[in-house]
Amino acid sequence: MSTSSSNTIAVLGGGISGLSTAWYLKKKGFEVTLFEAQEDTGGVIRSVSNQYSVFDFGPNTIRDKTGSVSEMITDLGLEDEVLSMSEGSKTRFIVKNGELKKIKQNPISFLFSDVLSWKGKKKLFSEPLKKSLNSDADESIGSFLERRIGKEAVEYLADPFFSGIYAGDIYSLSKNKLIGKLADFEQDYGSIVKGFLKSRKEKSSFKPKVISFKMGVQQLTDKLTERLQDSILHEEVKSLQVQQSNFKVTTADHEYIFDKVVSCLPAYVLKEVLKTDNQKLENSFSEINYSPMLSTQLVFKKEDLNLPENGFGFLVPRKENTRLLGAIWKSNIFPDQTEDEYVHVNLMTGGSHDIKVIDQDIRVIEKEVIEEFSTIMNVKGGAEMVSSKLWKKAIPQFHVDFASVEDSMNRFQKENEGFYIGGNFRWGVSVSDCVDGAKNLSEFI
Repeated sequence: MSTSSSNTIAVLGGGISGLSTAWYLKKKGFEVTLFEAQEDTGGVIRSVSNQYSVFDFGPNTIRDKTGSVSEMITDLGLEDEVLSMSEGSKTRFIVKNGELKKIKQNPISFLFSDVLSWKGKKKLFSEPLKKSLNSDADESIGSFLERRIGKEAVEYLADPFFSGIYAGDIYSLSKNKLIGKLADFEQDYGSIVKGFLKSRKEKSSFKPKVISFKMGVQQLTDKLTERLQDSILHEEVKSLQVQQSNFKVTTADHEYIFDKVVSCLPAYVLKEVLKTDNQKLENSFSEINYSPMLSTQLVFKKEDLNLPENGFGFLVPRKENTRLLGAIWKSNIFPDQTEDEYVHVNLMTGGSHDIKVIDQDIRVIEKEVIEEFSTIMNVKGGAEMVSSKLWKKAIPQFHVDFASVEDSMNRFQKENEGFYIGGNFRWGVSVSDCVDGAKNLSEFI
């Protein structure tokens, strides 16, 4: 069966990127059809409620950086469901030599912290005196920061930070793509610190905030799905063909013709369904690797696990040689989600450094990381509940010279008017990045 209509847009993929794109386009009056292969929408956003707490197996929080998420929440009528991050949970911890070390947001606190040696502190605070590299060529985040703040600060501060966000190898991730502002600071002011001080004078109209919902992050994608239910087809896209004046989307049982197409599919899926003889574009998609991530949710009685009162969680530098990447203390961040007599933590494992999680027995991995966590936190008793979810391809990796991949996509879009590539490998990995990207694209179309 073939279906055709005028002024139509297909959105491929029902994760947060696709749902947000469909939402914004529909608000603009377009006739939108969203294709999602799975029975559930939301992609890697997955929230499960139980008698103890709310388990978020994907993103645990949403950091609204621009206000777009807050605007969407208002439009969807979700204001009364929002939970704001507890003020007391803003302190982070780093594990060093198996012990928790407090990291405060105030840079001066590093002078009195034992996370870094005095030699490491000297290199960190002498950054403004370092000679800048007068080049806009890309390099890894690791090599860039090692030049600017020293190897020790990279190992114990930068590495766990970027592992926590991207689950990647800091010596493979692109400086220009992920920390372009810091790279600009070096070029424009000769120093990251000098650039940061200058930028603080620029006033922002929106103060970023960290939020979730009473029933977890999935409440956002569920509400979008509810509002878009008449526009969603749960059909797997088998092929996408660029035709002379339109686009043909083929599923197992149907063919559809659209005036425009927005793909929010993962790069490895888009590579398979997009029928093109553009070898450079196919090669670019192949270059985008995805890191695996295992989320292990634990619930303890309060008497068995004493969490620091003021804390978001901890990150573990790779130098510590543990499987555990970090732990998020969910019951500290959003106390209203967890029953009073319990504490809830989320352990993170996997990433570019530990792709073996894909093939190993999850129960074996759970046992290993729970033992590591219990040692670090001096846990007194066993967990009341353990639940894990493995994402084999969780987070796209933005490798050095990622700009060449973006150039290939931009050229293809320019050559094929009406075709747009979105999604987290295009816009960024956070929920906020995806919502912002969808909003910006909808304003462009």
